[in-house]
Parts: sequence; structure tokens; C-alpha cells
Amino acid sequence: MAKVYDVRGYLRSVGVSTPVSTVHTWVAIRDNPALCGADFAGANAHAFYDGGRVSGQTGDFVFKTVVPALKAACPGKKIMITESGWPSRGGNFGAAVASLGDERNAILNLNCACRDDRSVDVYAFEYDDQNWKGNDNERSFGIFGKLNLLGDVFAPC
Repeated sequence: MAKVYDVRGYLRSVGVSTPVSTVHTWVAIRDNPALCGADFAGANAHAFYDGGRVSGQTGDFVFKTVVPALKAACPGKKIMITESGWPSRGGNFGAAVASLGDERNAILNLNCACRDDRSVDVYAFEYDDQNWKGNDNERSFGIFGKLNLLGDVFAPC
């Protein structure tokens, strides 16, 4: 947090007032409220890695588990879910199945959940697959080129 405070102080000293923060897993923020000292709480929240969730529970995981925990840890702070998604391939993690159908279902479910709470910004992770990463799960969170956004993921809820 010292680096966040240094950067924010420098930016303010030169007339820049953009919000400054850092990003951690939601569990790290929940367990270390000192991470709430930035201008907003930026957290990564992947239901897949919870292990007890299926893709259709992604929205509930974010809005009924993660967001309340972050609001309790960081009262009064803006909450941003900076990463949330589902892998299209790789090993399963408990009840979580990595497949293209589950990735589609998770993103649709997350999108539908977002309409109910506009106070939290949620960013789907990520633009395309990252083949340089260490395993198939981590490599396969890409959305574009795999999912039909307008007729599928952004379908009416």
C-alpha cells in the first residue's frame, strides 16, 4: 500500500486526480483490510477457483459472496471486480468444469447478475486466450473469437 500512497501523492502533486489502487484476489482483501486504503478496492473473483461452484453460479458467487465480503472489509469504498470469468479448457476444480459451454454459461450468468447491482463494476476476464501461461486453465479464459457476444453472452436474462 505504501507504493499506492506514493503514486497517489505524486499524481496529486502534479494535478492529476485519477483514482489509484492495486488489485488482489478478493480473499486477500477480505483477510487484509489494510488493502482497502486505496481509492477503490480492485479484486479478482473467479468462481471456478472456489471449487464448490458450477458455471451457472458465477453471478451469485460474485454478488452474494464476494461483494458482501469486500463491502464488509472496505466500508464505503467503491468495489471493482477487475477479473471474473471461467476457463474453456483444462482440468476441473472440484465441482467446476472447464469447458467452452461452461465458459459461455458463466459469462452469461455474470452478465445477468450485473444488471441487478450497478454500484459494482465487473470486468470479464479476458480478451483472448493467453497461451504463454502455465496451464490450460490459466491459458483459456479468453472470450473473443470463442463466444458470440451479441446473440449469446449478452442475450436477455
